[in-house]
Order: sequence, then C-alpha cells, then structure tokens
Amino acid sequence: MSNLSELLPAGAGAKSAKFVASGTLASGVTVGLKTDGTVEAVGELSQTVGSAAIFNIPYSNHMSSTYDSGSNKIIVIYNNNATPANGYAVVGTVSGTSISFGTAVVFNSGTTQHTGTTYDSSSNKVVIAYRNNGNSNYGTAIVGTVSGTSISFGTPVVFLSALTQFTQAVYDSSNNKVVLAYYGTSAYGQSVVGTVSGTSISFGATATFLSAAVVNLGSTFDSNLNKVVVLFNQGSSYAAATVGTVSGTSISYGTPVTYQSGQVWSSSATFDSTNNKVVIAYTNNSNSYYGTALVATVSGTTISFGTPVVFASVTSYSSELGFDSNANKVNIAYTQLSATTGKLIVGTVSGTSISFGSSVDTPTSGGTTIENLVIFDSGSNKMVVSFRDVASSSGTSFVFQNVSSNSTSFIGITDQAIANTASGSVIVQGGVNGKVTGLTIGADYYVQADGSISSPTVYIPYDITSATYAAKSFSIAAQETSPRGLAINPAGTKLFVLGTSGDDVNEYALSIAFDVSSASFTQAFSIASQDTNPWGITFNPTGTKMFTTGLTGVGVDEFALSSGFDVSTASFTQFLSTSAQTATPRGIEFNADGSKMFLVDNAAASIDEYTLSSGFNVSTASYSQTFSVSANVTEPLGLAFSTDGAEMFVTMVNTTYEITRYSLSTAFDISTASYTQRLNVQSAIPIDPTEDKPSAIVFNPTGTQFIILGASQDTVYQFTTSIGTTSTVPAGRALSTSSILLEG
Repeated sequence: MSNLSELLPAGAGAKSAKFVASGTLASGVTVGLKTDGTVEAVGELSQTVGSAAIFNIPYSNHMSSTYDSGSNKIIVIYNNNATPANGYAVVGTVSGTSISFGTAVVFNSGTTQHTGTTYDSSSNKVVIAYRNNGNSNYGTAIVGTVSGTSISFGTPVVFLSALTQFTQAVYDSSNNKVVLAYYGTSAYGQSVVGTVSGTSISFGATATFLSAAVVNLGSTFDSNLNKVVVLFNQGSSYAAATVGTVSGTSISYGTPVTYQSGQVWSSSATFDSTNNKVVIAYTNNSNSYYGTALVATVSGTTISFGTPVVFASVTSYSSELGFDSNANKVNIAYTQLSATTGKLIVGTVSGTSISFGSSVDTPTSGGTTIENLVIFDSGSNKMVVSFRDVASSSGTSFVFQNVSSNSTSFIGITDQAIANTASGSVIVQGGVNGKVTGLTIGADYYVQADGSISSPTVYIPYDITSATYAAKSFSIAAQETSPRGLAINPAGTKLFVLGTSGDDVNEYALSIAFDVSSASFTQAFSIASQDTNPWGITFNPTGTKMFTTGLTGVGVDEFALSSGFDVSTASFTQFLSTSAQTATPRGIEFNADGSKMFLVDNAAASIDEYTLSSGFNVSTASYSQTFSVSANVTEPLGLAFSTDGAEMFVTMVNTTYEITRYSLSTAFDISTASYTQRLNVQSAIPIDPTEDKPSAIVFNPTGTQFIILGASQDTVYQFTTSIGTTSTVPAGRALSTSSILLEG
C-alpha cells in the first residue's frame, strides 16, 4: 500500500464540494445537507415540542415535580393560591408528545409553601417536603403512593419545628435515603436525612452546612460519587455549593465553594450521568441578570467549577434544568422578561464547559412563565416542563423531545474548519477524507445519529450501565413460578432455570445462540431429594458437573452428568455444608479451573470464597475469605463473574432491584474487589414496571450480552452492552487509520 491513489478511482481524492456552514464546523466533521442548501453537523438536535396541558386553574404557586419510575408518571406539586392555599399533587401521564393529568389530590389542607419533591426508588414512593403555614411554618414531609392517575398520602411528619423555607429534596440512591436541604433555624442552611418505611418517613439529626443566612437553594445527587450537592446564596454576598455525604441517618458537608460573587437568582442543578458532571444554571445579577450555566466537578467532599457560560444574553430568571439521559443533553427552561413566552435551550457538556444551541419558545397562552420545572421521563425518553403561565396564571405542562434525525441527510465530511455562514470544502461520495482518526483498515463505517462514524454496533464488554434491553424475553411460568437460579452453557444453546415451586432444574434449548426469544422447554430434573428450597445453580465448563445451593440442607449439592449439559443424565454425588459460614447461601460461581468457589451470603450481604484442592470437587473445599457488599447491596441473590475474573456482578432485590458491578484488581480474588457501577433494572432499563426481582444474571463469554432472571414475572430478559444504534447510513470504508473512502 505504498501509493494510496492506486487503490482509488481516478480523481477520487479530489471529490469535494463547497458548502456554506450552518453553525461552526471543525475539520473532519460529518455533515448533513439542509433544505436551504447549507450543511450542518450530523447530530445537531432539534426539539419536538408538544401542546400545553393545564393541570390547575386559575393559579399555581410554590411548585415542584418529580418522576415516579415505578409507575412511569410525572408528579407535580403546587398550591392553588386560594385561601387557604392548599397543597396539591397531580399525576401526569406522558404519551408521545402529550401529557394528560388525573384529578389533583390535597396533601395539606392549609397554606403550603416552599415545596421540594423527590422519588424514593427503593420504596416506590414520592416524598414531598414543604412549609406548613397552618402549623407555625414548620418544615413537614409526607409520603405519597402513586396508583394509576392518582396519588394517596400517609401521615405528615415534622422534620423541623421552626420556620422552614427554600426546601430542596433529592434521593440518595446509594444509601436509599431522602435528603432535604432548607433555610432552617436562625435562617441557617440546614439539612436532614429521611428514611421511608411504608407510607411514613423518619428523620435523623439536623446538620448545618452554613451557619449564616441562606436563600435561593438548589440541589442534586451525584450518582457517580454518591454525593449530595447543595447550592445556596449567602444573602447578597456570594453563591456557593457544598458537597454532602450520607452515612446512616446523618449527613456531613464539606467546606462551601463559591461559584459566583454577589447575588444570583433561581439557582438550579442537575447531574449529567454521561460526563459525571454537575451542571448549574442561574441568573447572574452581577452581569445584567443574564442566564448563566457552568459545569462542576465533585471530588471527595469538595467541588470545583469551570468557566461560566451565558446561555441567554437577556434578563432571565426561573432557570431550571434537567438531564436527558437518552440524548445526553442538559435542558434549561427559563423566563425571558422581554419575551412573550418562556424559553427552552439545550446544552452539551464537554469537559468542564457547556455549549448551547438556539433557544425555542415554550407553549403558553401568551405570557411568560414562572417556576419552570424540568423532569426527564425515562420511560418515554421525553422531557416534561411544568410552569405557571403568567397570562392565565394556570399550572401548565408540556412534553418535548430532543430529536436528531439529520444523519439520513449525510453528504460528506468536512476537509477543513468552516466558520458559521462561511463557505468551505466538504469531501463527498467517491472522495477520500483523511481528517478522522482511530479507524480499522478495511472496516466499513456508518454515520450514527450523534454524528460519529463507527462500525454498525459498538460494544463495551460487561458495562451494565451502557446496556440496552434487546426486546427479547421468554416466560418460564409454565414450568416454574418461583424461579431463583439461572445458568447457560458456553455455546449459548442451552438455558437452565432453577426454582422452588417445582424444586427442579428446567432445561431449555435455544435455537439461536444467546437469544432467549428462541427458547423452548425440553426437560426437567428434580432435586427435591437434596433440597426443597433451592436457590443457585452453575456448571463446570464442560457441563459434566452441576452445582446447586439450597436452604433446606444449607449448603452446596454436587451432581455428575454423564452427558454434558443434559440434565436427564444427572445424578447426585455429594454435599458440602456451608452452615459454619452462612445459613442463607444463594448464588454460586467458580473460577475457570474450579479451584475457587464463591457463594452469596444473603443474610450477611457478603460473598464467601472457598478454595478447592481438587477442581470442581466440593468435598475438597475449605473456606478462605469473605467480601462484604453491604455498602452497596442489601439482600444479595445472584452472582456472576466475567470470563477473566476481573469483574464481579451481584443481583439484589430488597427495594432497589439492582445489578451491582465490582472490579477485581487480581482475577477471582474478592479481597481486591471495589465497587464500580450499578444498574437499576426498573428505571435504567424499564423491562416491566412490575418486575422487581432480578434474582440472577448470566453473561455470554465476551460480556456483550447478558440475561436477567425476573423472579417477579417468571421471565428471562435479554440485554446487550451495545451503545448507540445501528445506522443504515453508510459513511465509507477505512483505507488507513485516518483515511476513509466515502460511499453512497
């Protein structure tokens, strides 16, 4: 390949055209052709905005909102500004680009102000915190349960017997706690941790994050580092943020860090889980009241900030924001004083900065908007904005979606940087562009919706947070209604489910390897003679040995199979008692050569490791060590390892329905394990809102696919760790690591 031109059609490298840029374009950017003849970067987002839906007439005030991922509903909190201004909650359902509301329900009969709302995903409850003017302005909280299009409430609980204002509520998903921040005693910045139980909530001791007057609070939860971030104004002196760490029923805060001198209005924060950054939006009173945003990075108990970016060079207020995890965008709704409508703008985080596109108008009756609330509905991948329409004073909501569809208009790759509205060179079909990097010679590439060029599917092995539901499932209810354990052969052609309703192992054939939708039941093997409460199952690599755990005998049962992975040929051989270490063995796994065995200890929330002097022979097992997972997992059930033993996965039910991942610095040495990430089965990948028991998990050998056993719905669900979507828009074929021959 000494002369690249020899591989190309005559004049191929020169196949370029001049185009006018719509927006600033860097060199090597995929571009699409617009209807006006200009080109823009593929991946540029537009906003599909739905119609306004009124949830309260005539007046809504002191609003907050949250998303209930268990019921896939939006909940809006407000008072009706009547006498008294009762506290109301109303449930909204998103369908397409519309939202409809049920009947509002009173949660506090009396003037209700300074509300904060969050969703506790561990208990599937909505928590509302508010100032109860009818009870000496005390800080009060109440727990709500969504059912259909309505919500019911437990008994209110006072968390501060003093004047309470600017209440913020966030959910700490790591500790399963609700954290409130507020203007409290002596106008100090204070905080408290709440624990939901049933339809009630209890609180720990009050913590003070600033012993001075605070106003204009905001808050969010950093799910990467499991930290609470609180924003506040210290009077008119400065705006700052502080980082809180929850421990049990207490919270402690680091030293506040200033992000803006002078006073700011309407500080709000959200967490960008793609870039692991906190994004803040506010009105900068010191800079003509412009709408401003900045990116923050949490480290330990402190926080640092990038350079502030103006997103609205006009007088703006009521800036509220949320993160769209589907499009990986930050969305800000704000009020522009000079405009006749509210505004919506979308930002993209890169490093410690954020850039913005053009704003769009929000649907109102002709006036501006107040108290803009931005919530992401992960069930529909839509954003919901709720606000008070000033012209009508009505409580109003609308749905919008970040849409990127211009990949289908792909025309080429820029050969140079092109300024906005300037003309520049674009390599088109039949030409060669050498401005890209990281290509594999000879591979075909496609234009993805975000503007990147990649192979049709990109995989991140064992990365459960990048996983997507493959829309493949299989019900095993006809054979087992209390499934517990799950196993698959290395070839992916046989699936095994262990359950307690039949006390047997059910074998299924997969006509398509690692495709559960192709499964069919073949046979069952009873283990009732060994255990009537079995939980875990695994095999040796050849399938000539099968191992199950159980609670009746409290230990591990070993079976020999005369034909590999054929349970009809199984016979019981021996038993290992684990009662000295655990009375509640659940999941079971081995390392590759069977010299180590691992058991889930449900009661202790730990993983027990055993050493086997003879591989896969449980009679030679001796206990060696334990690794506690209690910091991240309660009621663990299932267990899986990556093929190389560098990753470990634990399933849990309790009330969070999660898969938790640990990295092992030494293969199959659990003492070297450290927590890395988690996946909430219900909210992050909504299989079925009612599926709340991921009792087991298995991976294919490459870690690009995994299967979860859903014990609630008696169904196995299949996922892939592929990211992005497979594109049908061809870009071209790589000729080198930086050159691509464009195809039509």
